[in-house]
Amino acid sequence: MGTELKTNNKAGSRADHHTEGEGFKPVKENIFIVRDRMEREKEGKQAKYEKLIRDLLSDFPEKCPPGGSDGVVIYTTSLRGVRRTYEDCNRVRSTFEVNRVVTDERDVSLHGQFLNELKDLLGGETVTVPRVFIKGRYVGGVDELTELNESGKLGRMLRSARVEMGIGRQACEGCGGARFVPCFDCGGSCKVVLANGDKQRCGVCNENGLVHCPACSS
Repeated sequence: MGTELKTNNKAGSRADHHTEGEGFKPVKENIFIVRDRMEREKEGKQAKYEKLIRDLLSDFPEKCPPGGSDGVVIYTTSLRGVRRTYEDCNRVRSTFEVNRVVTDERDVSLHGQFLNELKDLLGGETVTVPRVFIKGRYVGGVDELTELNESGKLGRMLRSARVEMGIGRQACEGCGGARFVPCFDCGGSCKVVLANGDKQRCGVCNENGLVHCPACSS
């Protein structure tokens, strides 16, 4: 009888152990619940990222060049007529090159439309270059950019804004980064000869006999 009682106790212990083990079996989560949670986490991170950009750029007025809402646009000139202006443009260009930021450089001396854009943005007949715009915000000229760079704020701003990094159009074999090449129709003369021998204004190039580089301009 004692042996029978001991056997029953062992059987009961095994049954209790089996019952406890079943209570700890992992339950596989529903894939739709997991996916929904991941989407909500992603949306939360995106909202934080957008808020960070707004905070860093909120000090600058909203002035967006055409097609410049997602990157860095700088208005410059390649003319050396005014030495100070030419050197300031080089300083702005070099600042972004050091930070390895791809810029959309718009040379007002090569294309009159760029100068008109800048006048519309800044609201005046007389404007000077260089001028810098980041993600549709007007940052200022060379003095403002230099101050931001020396304080370290420019680097934080560019990283948070996730602007395109690299060398951009500087690597273009067609224009060497100038963005324009001589017109293929008139050779840069702005004049074309008609079948009857008359000459007329070329309808393809700008006032300087240039067209957008087909290799790097979209």
